Amino acid sequence: MSAVSLSPLTALSPLDGRYAGKVAALRPLLSELGLMHRRVQVEVEWFIALSDAGFAEFKPLTEAARGLLRGLVTRFSELDAQAI
Repeated sequence: MSAVSLSPLTALSPLDGRYAGKVAALRPLLSELGLMHRRVQVEVEWFIALSDAGFAEFKPLTEAARGLLRGLVTRFSELDAQAI
C-alpha cells in the first residue's frame, strides 16, 4: 500500500479526522508537542525552585540565569521537541 494522506477516512482516531476542526484549539495542549513543552516548563521551574531552597550545594540562580531558563520555555518550538 502506498503512503496515504490524512483524511477523515485514514485518521487513526475520529479526533484526527472528522473532528479535527473542532478540537484544533486543543492540539497545542494535548499533542505530544504540547506535552513536551509543559514538561520542559515544569523542569525549568523545578530547577529554579531548587536553587531557591537554600541548599549549600546549589547556589541561587541569578536573574539573568532565570530569564535564560524561562526563555527556553517561551521559545520552545517543534524543532526543540524533535531534538528531545
